[in-house]
Amino acid sequence: MTYVDHVQLWADELKGWMPPVIFDAHVHLGPPEVVGPLSAERRKLPLATFSHLTLEALEAWYGELFSGKRIAGLIAFPFPLQEVDIEAANRYLIEVMRREPRVKGFALAHPTDAGRTIAMLEEALAAGVRFAGIKPYFDLLGKSVFDCAMSEFIPEDLLRLMDRERLVLMLHTSRSGMGERENQDYLRGLLERFPHLRVILAHMGRYLAVDEFFRFCDSGLLSYPTLYLEMSSASRPEVYTRVLGHAEILDRLLFGSDLPFGLITGVEAGLVEGVPIFLTRDQYPWSSPSLREVAGLLSDDLTYNTYHTIKAFKDALEARHFSAERAAAIKRAVFHENAASLF
Repeated sequence: MTYVDHVQLWADELKGWMPPVIFDAHVHLGPPEVVGPLSAERRKLPLATFSHLTLEALEAWYGELFSGKRIAGLIAFPFPLQEVDIEAANRYLIEVMRREPRVKGFALAHPTDAGRTIAMLEEALAAGVRFAGIKPYFDLLGKSVFDCAMSEFIPEDLLRLMDRERLVLMLHTSRSGMGERENQDYLRGLLERFPHLRVILAHMGRYLAVDEFFRFCDSGLLSYPTLYLEMSSASRPEVYTRVLGHAEILDRLLFGSDLPFGLITGVEAGLVEGVPIFLTRDQYPWSSPSLREVAGLLSDDLTYNTYHTIKAFKDALEARHFSAERAAAIKRAVFHENAASLF
């Protein structure tokens, strides 16, 4: 896919602002042969927009998206779709880790059978590499994210093993995200029961409206030293403005592209009649073609979502008026050092 960025966001604004070295904390990798056919109904869901991306294709995208920057490392995991063969997808990632030491692989977890996931961890060790973390996901249950709890797709036996082995949990939260008290209580329980388990909340913990993210910030959870926030898809500057006011989390804030999903040409645009809206430039099976303008954004102004995520963080950081030295240190931490320190 070739995309013409009409607003030249990368070339004109982001490239010169970003630090020279990037550690990408959120990437999906997998070959097409490990995923079964997706039905027409399934393709109407945003999570089914992409189903495969090889390491070679990823490298090509990095060269195009982040030209002039060095990708020092990345956290990668399979596509967490119910149509994916979990073992085959994890085996592809094992081979990727053997070929490319920069890749920190997170095994795709079976939602209910911890034994199958543990077997994959052992298979990786036998192949001479080690999974650095685990990626559980709601879709493997065959349920909507709004209809399940995180405890349903993260087996307790697996959590105990992860705590013993110092593995990292990449967590996509359930229901509407970390604004919900139920999710806050569940996460607090994880952090307190498993002190060696480091938890990365994908997409800043998820939220449907920024007020929900603010409730999460006020919950006290950001003070837990084993909790990390990953930025992909979060393209609202208000979110980063709030986070930048919590100094204790700034060494645990991670940039992630969510490739290939970061290639979606759109941004979150809040709630319309109680429904979360993702405004897109291009037409997807799940797009809302009637939406042309939401929150002051015209669809013709949109480009890759990962660029809008970076732009939102940039705007928030600049609005804080830190010294040049402090701002540069925060950028180095967020785009490289924080994720690298996990390993």
